[in-house]
Amino acid sequence: MRMRKGRVWAAVAAAAIVLMPHGATGLTGSPYVTARAALLMDGSTGAVLWQRSSDEELPPASTTKVMTAILALESGVRHRVFAASQEACAVAPRKLNLRPGQRLSLEDLTYAILLNSANDASVVVAEGLAGSVPAFAEQMTARARSLGALHTRFANPHGLTAEGHYSSVRDLATIFRHALAVPGFREIIGTKAVAIGIENSKQKIALRSHNRLLDSRRIPVVGKTGYTVPAKKCFVGAGTYDGREIIVAVLGSNDLWGDTTRLLDFGFGDSLPAAPLLEQARLGSESRTAPARGRVRPASRAQSYAIRVGTFDRIAQAKRLQRALEQRGYDAVIGRVASGRGRHKRTRYHVQIGTYPNRNQAKSAVRTMAAEVALPALIVQR
Repeated sequence: MRMRKGRVWAAVAAAAIVLMPHGATGLTGSPYVTARAALLMDGSTGAVLWQRSSDEELPPASTTKVMTAILALESGVRHRVFAASQEACAVAPRKLNLRPGQRLSLEDLTYAILLNSANDASVVVAEGLAGSVPAFAEQMTARARSLGALHTRFANPHGLTAEGHYSSVRDLATIFRHALAVPGFREIIGTKAVAIGIENSKQKIALRSHNRLLDSRRIPVVGKTGYTVPAKKCFVGAGTYDGREIIVAVLGSNDLWGDTTRLLDFGFGDSLPAAPLLEQARLGSESRTAPARGRVRPASRAQSYAIRVGTFDRIAQAKRLQRALEQRGYDAVIGRVASGRGRHKRTRYHVQIGTYPNRNQAKSAVRTMAAEVALPALIVQR
């Protein structure tokens, strides 16, 4: 009976995928996006491919640091060494945990800014190049205006919330498009991890990119993340495939990696390659199963929808699939459902993606996901 039920579920799930063509992205419509503002731009021409509230002035959080990096790399003194001041070491959160007097090269500081989103490193760069944070912020704003970013004003080099500090998705995409042409920027923003040194110390600092899409998708996606409570989740970056580059900017998102993935899939359409199979994540079992911890949660009865991509008898198998999906930028959770009583009681674990207010939006997400992961997908009410 157990095998029969499993086969029935698999058949239904497979049918759900068959009904939605592989690689479909709804290019004649719009992608499902939670962000307050979002935009897709052709990297070659600068033409806007799709937009939502493209000129609305919003807090950009740490996507600000793209302009900080531009000024650093355009300064022509990448190998000059700057000392951390008391003020730079006091900015929170510091990320590098620098101490006053420690010296780093401008190039290493730029790596820290773009990979670790280091606020202290941003202030060191500002003070080193312009003498003060306010003076550097004026240079940032002036450079943005020179690039055509007219809905942007910077008050600091790191993006922490400040009065009069704002940008728009159109401006961020414009700034990022320019940044990709600045020597050194693409190399730095495309680095997953690196160690930098302090000139007057033996200390090494390990840096790691916050960009979860850098090497987790079938196309390379470089970019800069950002988050503050007022700004919510933010991202500006670019995906490249078959000689074409699309720039994506997202501000005020509740589902950053989902929004970014759906936008890029929408922009590239059917030209994207087939996704590698994730079936290996579902294979295998373990003789002992650890207690359910972390993101495991009971199934909810809320009037919303999710996409179920797997059901397992063992939590370890569900977690294996969850990890594989998260590596590709999906927000996957595990729901636990118990049935039977006494010695016949049985617990199964569902791996689910997303929360959608209606079935149509869930269907749209399934179509997008079909181009990314080769898994059966079943829309369920939560």
